[in-house]
Amino acid sequence: MTNNLFHVKDKVVLITGGCGILGSDMAQYLAKQGCKIVILDRIEEKGNELVAKIKADGGEAIFLLTDVLNKEVLEKNREDIVKAYGKIDVLVNAAGGNMPGATIGPDKTIFDLEIDAFKKVVDLNLFGTVIPTMVFAKAMVENGAGNIINIASESALRPLTRVAGYGAAKAAVANFTKYMA
Repeated sequence: MTNNLFHVKDKVVLITGGCGILGSDMAQYLAKQGCKIVILDRIEEKGNELVAKIKADGGEAIFLLTDVLNKEVLEKNREDIVKAYGKIDVLVNAAGGNMPGATIGPDKTIFDLEIDAFKKVVDLNLFGTVIPTMVFAKAMVENGAGNIINIASESALRPLTRVAGYGAAKAAVANFTKYMA
């Protein structure tokens, strides 16, 4: 009898925002479980360092420079992944983040919210989930199987802090996830 409830050995797992705190921890853990990891991020140096670390621990990983808001770049990533591994089993949409202008500080009000910053945060978190889903799900559909994991936040369920843009974007990610399901 095995202690492992989920067998993921040899699954091809893509992680957007793969160099971030959550993404890199997921990548390292899944690599130790035998997954073939594809780190998708915009920071090449960090991506190559993470791949080297995974390989040093006996795992398999590659890094691809990407932009989660650019469909053409993501489509090229998809081609490269399918060429390298023949399939895509799992997409983890972990790209995201916040910025100061989309946060309402303790000494501020809604009238101080910077709309351009708010839009950038929504673009990164929401469209940075929707666009990769559209692109990489095509390979999953062609393969007849696949899983997509979207990273949201407790801020999606209720406003926990003053991160107005991030909370709104993650609420939209949670809604999009339910729609996709």
